[in-house]
Amino acid sequence: MNKGVPGPWSQSAKYVFEVKSIPYIPVAQLAGTPNDELHDWTGHRNAPIAIFDDELPRVGWHEIIMLAERLNPEPSLLPGDAAARAEVFGLITEIASENGFAWQRRLQLIEGLNASLDERVQSGGATLASRYGYSDAALSQAEGRAAEILKMLSAKLHAQQDAGSNYFVGNGFTAVDLYWACFSQLVAPLDESVNRMPGLIRNLYSVEGTTIAAAVNPILIAHRDRVYEKHLSLPLEF
Repeated sequence: MNKGVPGPWSQSAKYVFEVKSIPYIPVAQLAGTPNDELHDWTGHRNAPIAIFDDELPRVGWHEIIMLAERLNPEPSLLPGDAAARAEVFGLITEIASENGFAWQRRLQLIEGLNASLDERVQSGGATLASRYGYSDAALSQAEGRAAEILKMLSAKLHAQQDAGSNYFVGNGFTAVDLYWACFSQLVAPLDESVNRMPGLIRNLYSVEGTTIAAAVNPILIAHRDRVYEKHLSLPLEF
């Protein structure tokens, strides 16, 4: 798991296991560094990585959710209905997968890291740049793409609200509610009292005066706050 920063992929994986009461041992991964020991152990340098017995490491959000569902089926974070389950996976894909919301925000974060006068910060930006395919062309579309996804998510929540539900899919808490709560930090970090993230990262997450800020509909933050209040523990631990 990411250490020192509330990486949304790591936070989401942690909460998946916590919600399902699956014990785990956190192992530190330092963002923007080689993580050679982690690579020697797992074959990967990123986080989160779920290791269970002698099975292959799980490195993607889908793999981690499915492992948790197998280890403890209840409470399930996935709907029983196949169409609803596909909707959950589709929404998380837009939030957390390649070229999704968080991917675009990472491209913007890299721009901020590269502009730092601190060589260590610049080095971290260079490491992320190679991982996320950072380029002028990629950066130029990041803001619009992230805003588009936020608008889609808010429209989904409004439709659900009109149908009498406070959740993204169906009438209950699912993995997509959990993942949005964690990934919302990329545009609206929780207060310092419950999220003691580094000041540099908090500043880089600011979207004030951007197209993204206009796309952060209040319903997205209200949903996030309700999910933390009812389903997830605070303060954030990283």
